[in-house]
Amino acid sequence: MRTALEKQDTVMTPGIPPLLPWSGEAPDRYAIDAIATYWQTHDVITFIVDLGVYHASLSDFLDPGEKERVEEFRSSYFKKRFTVSRWLIRQILAPLFSTERASDLVLVRRKEGGIEVRDHKEVHISLSYSGSLMALSVGKRKLGCDIEVLRPIAIQKTLSCPLFGDVNCANDSRVFLHRWTLLEAYAKLHDKNPYSLLNNGVLLQDVHFVSYCLDRYAVLSLALDIERQKDILFRLDPETCKAFGPQKSLPQQNHKETTHVRA
Repeated sequence: MRTALEKQDTVMTPGIPPLLPWSGEAPDRYAIDAIATYWQTHDVITFIVDLGVYHASLSDFLDPGEKERVEEFRSSYFKKRFTVSRWLIRQILAPLFSTERASDLVLVRRKEGGIEVRDHKEVHISLSYSGSLMALSVGKRKLGCDIEVLRPIAIQKTLSCPLFGDVNCANDSRVFLHRWTLLEAYAKLHDKNPYSLLNNGVLLQDVHFVSYCLDRYAVLSLALDIERQKDILFRLDPETCKAFGPQKSLPQQNHKETTHVRA
């Protein structure tokens, strides 16, 4: 039986997925080196991170080029999110490549946008930020992810766009933000500008979407290019990240694991 959340958000444009409930109330006791185990059985692993609980002192772990780029950002917010994201990507991916030092992984900016790991094109990365939240998705195929914190939002400028112009979207910011995450995720998957897609009446069919409502405070959507795949979500906190090496236990019940099949 569908929940009220799913009922509300499925009365919308064809092709838009329901919002699946996800809860991360208890901090994940997730050992970063356990990613190799999950990588064997999953196509996509997504990490939800609260940037507000990390320290900007992590800049010591950046390479020289990244340190130069940090200085280009004017606000402390952008400096911090860049620093934390690069640090976490290295820590999360190092066990996949049997790398002794996470700092040895070289992150390269793609000319189309986004980042990749040098000499490891078999791993795909998608990043998204909203407020203090960051979503980091790692996949075996190219993908797009987008996260949005639920909040009141002025949507008048987009009401003339077919994808956002119906009554459900006009009356509920959650419905609007859900659709926006789909648009952004699709754009990242195909290296497009999301604003170039605003006049589409429906989302294109060359993609498979999955969406989550995170404890009713944020919406996350993934855009994937194959019909059947398995994804899993984790929430990371500083306590989790203190144990990058020695802890071997698998996550507890506060993760979400799903297999998605296009109907």
